[in-house]
Amino acid sequence: MAITIVKPSQYLDKKTILRVATEVFSFLAEEFEVGIKFACENCIRGLNKQYRGKDEPTNVLSFNNEDHSKNGDIVICESFVEGEAKELKTEVSDLELLYLVHGMLHLAGFDHTKPSERDKMEKIEKTILAKLGIKIER
Repeated sequence: MAITIVKPSQYLDKKTILRVATEVFSFLAEEFEVGIKFACENCIRGLNKQYRGKDEPTNVLSFNNEDHSKNGDIVICESFVEGEAKELKTEVSDLELLYLVHGMLHLAGFDHTKPSERDKMEKIEKTILAKLGIKIER
């Protein structure tokens, strides 16, 4: 397993991030290389505009490497997640872990453009997080 934390979270320690990544890899029965960066709103807004054509911040973005492998990078916007956590009345750290799982599933090829895909992806997220004692209702 290769997890690189490019810029750390102020809410999660490396051990927790590695534990969650291990759960995702175990669920998928495979491993790949993941770079993780916790970024500011301006940074993620710029990436969202550049790669998705949306001039707005978002909670998480995933980028597969150019070789079309499952290896890639995940960018999580902490300030955006803080706002969401307040609205959902949940811990920022738990929500960041949800977005880490979400991003890793995107790298593995999961998507949520169709309702059936979204339901499948959310079920996997809930299953993985439940193993860690985390329950988030969106």
